[in-house]
Amino acid sequence: MASRRSRPRGVTSPKRTLRVVVNTRPDEGNGAKSALTPASVAVPCNGCDTPKTLPNERAVGSLALVRARSSLLVTVAAVVIVSVLGGWWSSRSSDDTYELETTTGSIALNKVAEGSLFASVDLQTATGARVSTDTLIGQPLIVNFWFSTCEPCRREFPVLVDAHEQYGERIRFIGVNLSDSAETATAFTDQFGATYETFFDRDGRLTSALGVATAPVTMLVDAGGVVRRQLTGEITAESLTAAIREVFPS
Repeated sequence: MASRRSRPRGVTSPKRTLRVVVNTRPDEGNGAKSALTPASVAVPCNGCDTPKTLPNERAVGSLALVRARSSLLVTVAAVVIVSVLGGWWSSRSSDDTYELETTTGSIALNKVAEGSLFASVDLQTATGARVSTDTLIGQPLIVNFWFSTCEPCRREFPVLVDAHEQYGERIRFIGVNLSDSAETATAFTDQFGATYETFFDRDGRLTSALGVATAPVTMLVDAGGVVRRQLTGEITAESLTAAIREVFPS
């Protein structure tokens, strides 16, 4: 076994301490450059003696606290972003409404059009002829915004067909298709036996003016052209009947 070398008397082992120098003073007035003031703080390291507490240790502690707070804020912000995106994705995947395609990348939200005038724009027929919405005003209207690949639109369509059969003599029913070709839309309405009119908002002017960002949306418009009720999402026979009785009592 190798013999341990003896240390000469009067010679002590030097303390091995790693030190960090931190600038703790910000720039001061009169345009003077900041002076680096050392705040020597012993940092524990493997094999080093336990460091003593130095006068300026509090400065580094404050810096560590700031960093910890910054890290906490970043973590909280990340959680909030994930929560918002999660809620947004949930709303996109919801069976209640389908979001229309947008180029802005923003979350689609329907504005409430109740109390406002129905927008005056041109729509198109299946043959491409233009029809002004002004020509629709003058009698009670039920306007339904839809497209064929929207599952809630598909599920609620029989409700609209039945309501048209029941109230069609005194209320004009109109479907506004948002994205389908004339052939696709016609095949869809024929599948459900719908006989009320379907128009096309090809340029999105009507949906933009009314703030329609998701489908389905159903609006009850009085003879004066005022939107009296807006039903966002899939309607039921009960919800539509209740709205009709309230807005258009017989």
